[in-house]
Amino acid sequence: MKNLLFVLCFGLLVGCGASAKSASTGAGTGTQVTANAPASQLLPPHMANIKGESFDGEVPITMNIGETYIFTGDSKGWQVATVTPELVHVEQGGTKDTYETNPGFTALAAGKAVITVTSPTNTILTVMVTIK
Repeated sequence: MKNLLFVLCFGLLVGCGASAKSASTGAGTGTQVTANAPASQLLPPHMANIKGESFDGEVPITMNIGETYIFTGDSKGWQVATVTPELVHVEQGGTKDTYETNPGFTALAAGKAVITVTSPTNTILTVMVTIK
């Protein structure tokens, strides 16, 4: 169900991306900052489905700077780590306010990164990532 909700929300963002504007007001200054994001820059994340204690999806992977990789399926309780934090930012899944998120990572800089994903029973899976 959470995967369906993610896909629906992401689809809504992509569908509205061509004309969506992000606006925020500076704290107490009355200054408005507006940024436009062309729909062509809104790409779906790369994904690997965790089934039991193995992957079913894109592994190994080549991705561009700024792209995101999400672990779906039986990913609850899995921990994501890297020895190259200068290349990727990892995000642990879990409860965020009133919703559940999946673990994953975002590419920050070009290079070759190694991501480890550890299950609640200490099974370790590895993702080799080439970032362009």
